[in-house]
Amino acid sequence: MITYARENGLTAADYIACVGATTLGQGRPLANPDRIQAMLDNADLLITARDAGGALLGLLRAITDWHWVCYCIDLAVIEGQQGKHIGQTLLDTATELLGPKISIVLLSKPDAEGFYRHIGMTEPMAAFMRPRIDRS
Repeated sequence: MITYARENGLTAADYIACVGATTLGQGRPLANPDRIQAMLDNADLLITARDAGGALLGLLRAITDWHWVCYCIDLAVIEGQQGKHIGQTLLDTATELLGPKISIVLLSKPDAEGFYRHIGMTEPMAAFMRPRIDRS
């Protein structure tokens, strides 16, 4: 059995272990636990998927205004647990918590685009980004 829940006390160590077991980890500052903890502390919405023993299988980290849009920064499911609807259920749980008037948007890694299309997410015309100067 997998439990999905909003979790405000997620630690940097948990995040690093989970995201580090995915391809998403390559683009996150996993070697900097203080920065990771600040990222977690400043997120508006953290949802986790845990197995019956409490092991973290996946997570969703987002920022939102709670009235119009929610930006999903991280949607991660550890290798070996992918393909079991955990990612989709994390997004469904976010939708339930946010309510029907709030859109969820995200940027996809190229290798995950098929997953998002498969679960019915639409593609906007374009996304733009001003890259970070400090890559650490």
